[in-house]
Amino acid sequence: MRRFMAVSTALAAAVFILSTAEVGSAAITSAAKLQSEALTIGQMPAGWRVANSSGDSGVGCLANLLEPKGVTQIHNAQVYYLGSGGLPLFDEKLATYPSPSAAYKKIAATIASCRIVKGAFKGYPVTGTVAPMSFSHYGNASVAYAMSLTSVHITVKYDYLIVRKGNVVLGILEGNIPSVSVSQFRGLVVKALAKIK
Repeated sequence: MRRFMAVSTALAAAVFILSTAEVGSAAITSAAKLQSEALTIGQMPAGWRVANSSGDSGVGCLANLLEPKGVTQIHNAQVYYLGSGGLPLFDEKLATYPSPSAAYKKIAATIASCRIVKGAFKGYPVTGTVAPMSFSHYGNASVAYAMSLTSVHITVKYDYLIVRKGNVVLGILEGNIPSVSVSQFRGLVVKALAKIK
């Protein structure tokens, strides 16, 4: 009987190890797949470069927009690029959720309630405005916003699109001075959405 229990325990442990290894591999594959669906530097306009956006979670009511209170991501990926002179900037974030439709609705409601932005970003005070923007409809659902953020006597204009396409929620932001090229932004949006399968 003891031998049977020992064999059963060893077998249960082996099954547990194998099942968690498979879940781990699936999680890595899913995260890797999500990262592979982000735009690459080769898809950006000539002269752009990869930049580091670590620690950039937004400011004020725009902070952590793709993971507002009550919404938890399963996987996420991000790319951040800068034009040749440091502007324009392009930030693409992709995320998956237990319920993508519910997450998208909460994210859309969060940005819809954000009209005045105030807070600190990288230690500098920032103020600004957020307004709905007329833009083409993409994916299963999408909302677009124009933003104007001022810090240290510099005002940067942004176009921001949030899209749910299948199981992925995508946030695409382009910023520039004095304004964003809508045709360039639209072209990047089309490229980004074409990669999400």
